[in-house]
Amino acid sequence: MYKLLIVEDEVWEREGLASFLDWSKLSIEVIGTAANGRQGLQMAKEHLPDIIMTDIRMPIMDGLELSREVKRFLPNCKIIIITGYDDFQYARDAIHIGVYDYLLKPIQKTELLNTINKTKAGLDQENQQEEHISKLKNNLTESTYKERERFLLEILQGNVKCRNDSSDTEDLMFSFCSKNMVAIVIRIDGFSYYMEAGNNENKENLKEFYREIRQIVGNKGLTAEYYMEKREIVICLSVGQDSRNEINRIVQQIQQLNGDIKRLEYIIGVGSLSNSASDFTKSFNHAQAALNRIFFLRDTNILFYDDFFHENDANEASVCCFLQSAPDYSKQILNAVISLDAHEINALTEEFFSFIYNHSVDKSLVCNFLAGMMNELSILLFSNNAMLNSGNNTGDDIIERFHSCIKLEQLKVFIQKRLIYANEFFSKKRKNKEEYIIDDAMSIIHNDYNQNIGLEIIAHRLGISPNYLGGLFKKYVGKRFTQVLTSFRMKKAEELLLSGEDSILDIAKAVGYDNISYFCTVFKKNHGISPMEYREKNAYENKNSK
Repeated sequence: MYKLLIVEDEVWEREGLASFLDWSKLSIEVIGTAANGRQGLQMAKEHLPDIIMTDIRMPIMDGLELSREVKRFLPNCKIIIITGYDDFQYARDAIHIGVYDYLLKPIQKTELLNTINKTKAGLDQENQQEEHISKLKNNLTESTYKERERFLLEILQGNVKCRNDSSDTEDLMFSFCSKNMVAIVIRIDGFSYYMEAGNNENKENLKEFYREIRQIVGNKGLTAEYYMEKREIVICLSVGQDSRNEINRIVQQIQQLNGDIKRLEYIIGVGSLSNSASDFTKSFNHAQAALNRIFFLRDTNILFYDDFFHENDANEASVCCFLQSAPDYSKQILNAVISLDAHEINALTEEFFSFIYNHSVDKSLVCNFLAGMMNELSILLFSNNAMLNSGNNTGDDIIERFHSCIKLEQLKVFIQKRLIYANEFFSKKRKNKEEYIIDDAMSIIHNDYNQNIGLEIIAHRLGISPNYLGGLFKKYVGKRFTQVLTSFRMKKAEELLLSGEDSILDIAKAVGYDNISYFCTVFKKNHGISPMEYREKNAYENKNSK
């Protein structure tokens, strides 16, 4: 539906034009009317109409001046001038400044309808042409994309040497050899990808993400998926004098990708400027260096190599310091796991990762060491008849997985969870078997007290006999099972009676009693009064205490 703005200083003519035709049947929406050119200009800026009908003579700002101003920001807007016979030649001259058509007063319905249909046809044709041009621009075939991808990968592998003669630069791909180029590398979070191995939705998201990036780059550069060691997308972008702004525009468009694609996590490294295929490999390596630097930066997801290249890389002293201190941290942390000191585990882990953040060490060195530390933990668990779950592989798998991580903070969270798991395992192992069973039974009571549970049901869940479980409660808790369950349910009932206006029936069901009469009997047996009396008594005492 096209948008129409009517600008006319005469009230009756302005209102008449707004209702002269059934605009909705013509797929036109009258977005407003204005009494003069200045008001019309303001409304045009606000609503961006497709068509403007304006009188030629108006106070404050006439129709011609309005037309000139509108054409500055709406060059494709169709302007129809309304004029009297005295202004006929004046109106014809207006055609030369971009006015689309004119209507003579008094306006005839048929003439207006014909003019509007003609204007709509012109808009339709322009829209079709724009769509056609857009399709031509974006209709690079998949085979063409593959050729360009292969070309870029050959550059990265050092297999392309370009000449700067005209025969080379005529070709889109080889023309990049004679332009300023920069490598932009997008590294996908492979760590999460490993966690969801076999997730087809995740794989489709990756494909869609790459397709969208190809569309964004278009003929401004080359793109390729580069999965040698990590999940990366490489862009060879052709840039001009204002390279930083050009790169930022591309990066912003990538960040604005929405939908399911947005669930992907990634970081972006931008290399240095290059002007040849051989230099581009250097730009690519610089982009990789930027990505590895981001690994140690908590709040940074995009980094230009030129913004940090002056900083010293991991020097020999810092590497030596890491190699000396890291094994001590690892030993202390694993000892804390065995010693069941959860507080010490957390404190040492925080201290260790702060140490890593504060030292300029190589990402590969850190990932290899942390993977080795997790392997030691796995061996420790395995020797005690336990192991990390199937998603937490060891050996080469975990090394590869750690290297695919884009942020050190991810590894920190991952390792903390594994240490907690190991600590809990050894805590349970140290407990007496019967105490362990009691703990599990109590946990079921605390979590499922509102369900139909009893001694037989809980014993079945734990894989033991009801008589055996009942004996354990007497031995370790000093009470019968039913006493423990009833006591906990009554405690929860008290809380509900005092905390709100729930009915006694609702409270009974909330604590595991389907029969309200039985609930009231049990409650009175334990408290000496009924649930309602208990609520009223406490409400009265609370009122008098204020």
